Amino acid sequence: MQLLLLRFLNDRSSNRLAALTEIWEPAMLEVLAGSAPPDAMSSLVGERERSDFLGFLLGYARRLRGDERRTVRELAAPYLPALKEQLEEGSAEERGLAAQALAGMGMPEYAGTIARALDDESPVVAMIAARGLFRPGQEGYFPNVLRRLPRFTLWNRSYLASMLAGGGPATPPLLRDLLADAEEPPLVRAIATDALRTLNDLPSVEIAIRVLDDETDRELVTACLRLVSHLGHREHLDQVIRFVTDSDPVIRAAAGATVGALGSHEDVPILQGLLDDDEYWVSLQAARGLRALGEVDILRRLASSTGPWSVLARQVLSE
Repeated sequence: MQLLLLRFLNDRSSNRLAALTEIWEPAMLEVLAGSAPPDAMSSLVGERERSDFLGFLLGYARRLRGDERRTVRELAAPYLPALKEQLEEGSAEERGLAAQALAGMGMPEYAGTIARALDDESPVVAMIAARGLFRPGQEGYFPNVLRRLPRFTLWNRSYLASMLAGGGPATPPLLRDLLADAEEPPLVRAIATDALRTLNDLPSVEIAIRVLDDETDRELVTACLRLVSHLGHREHLDQVIRFVTDSDPVIRAAAGATVGALGSHEDVPILQGLLDDDEYWVSLQAARGLRALGEVDILRRLASSTGPWSVLARQVLSE
């Protein structure tokens, strides 16, 4: 019975939003086309429909740029002040919606309000605030977000690295400091390293090499190896080859990929040795490394053999 009630309420809410959208959509298109003033929509929004209207506008704000986006912000402006109270006193869902709307349509005026939400008891609300602040134009708030990064490490690592990489030109120096700081949690440093790799930040390579001299944490070591593999040069290879014999197979695999990216024909024996690794993932990276070095003939011979590497070699040749 309870499930039926919830379904009924959800269906009714969806139907109501669809009906409102049918009313707002034509008027919105007229405003964006310049054939109607922005305030023409105010009479179409009832007192109890303001949150729905902001959600409707937010969908446009995410898709539009330039003058059209400024028009959406103008439409939203009269409804945003009420969200400050909602962000402080509403339910977790209401706070999250308020943070989204303020970040999407109220910047930079409401940046300080959003910054206070970084300490919200809800991790989701705090992440929405972090995402809203870590973007070009809000550089003054970047340190606030980075100080709270340990709180967000349960989130998807690629998502976090993408957020940090989206901060623009002011971001790399801050991320380099994070990477170099041995007092920071290894996972936080690894996320910063992933973002630096995404940003193709060449100065971070030497920092990563120094980190590899001292660190043993799997996440941080593999992140540094991937960065060096992506941005480094052959001169860095001697400093990472030792990891091909590491006790951790994840690190061995990353090291094999790095040898394939930075090495030359003389490094082929290293990768051939990794082919015999007990862990399939390590052998796979070694085979891919051979292909990266142009050693396709070796892989073809393996593929045509009946040995344990034939299937592996055929897979890499087909990729």
